[in-house]
Amino acid sequence: MYLRVRLIFKGYAAGPHYRLGGGGSNFMCLPEQPQWKTYINGGQRWVGTVYGVEYELFNGRSRNNIFSETNNNGKPIVDKPAPCAVCYVADRSTTLMIPARTQCPHGWIPEYAGYLVSEAGSGGRHRSNYVCWDEAPEVAVGGRHKQNHAVIYPVEVRCGSLPCSEYIDKKELACIVCSK
Repeated sequence: MYLRVRLIFKGYAAGPHYRLGGGGSNFMCLPEQPQWKTYINGGQRWVGTVYGVEYELFNGRSRNNIFSETNNNGKPIVDKPAPCAVCYVADRSTTLMIPARTQCPHGWIPEYAGYLVSEAGSGGRHRSNYVCWDEAPEVAVGGRHKQNHAVIYPVEVRCGSLPCSEYIDKKELACIVCSK
């Protein structure tokens, strides 16, 4: 029995910088056309970051290239940006976090919207996941403040591997959680 898979959107593979600590640890699919909420112009000091993913494949002594060296059009893929797609299997219950969007795809129900957060992408920090945090955060009762045991920061996008025409450098990314 084969299930029907439907394309939700195409986009750009994105994730943490390969040499830097902190920030998110998981890869995500950013849509081709982002939607923005409130943001602060210019880079901020304490933020998480997200970058476009590139293919880093070698055929020399450090051979790791299990893929074809060229895409379907015969063009090399080494050091090129990686695309991605988010799909849905019909007749299954699904919840989906979509970074860089403020609205759900047609036919999906918004559960909440907010901003992408992670650990800070600097200062020798450890990585965490990229998470969609509600835009109207609440404060828990009972704990002591200013402990800095675990912390979150807004995530700014870095363009380059991501197209700078769409993903404007150093803007904080919105997100939405949708269900179907």
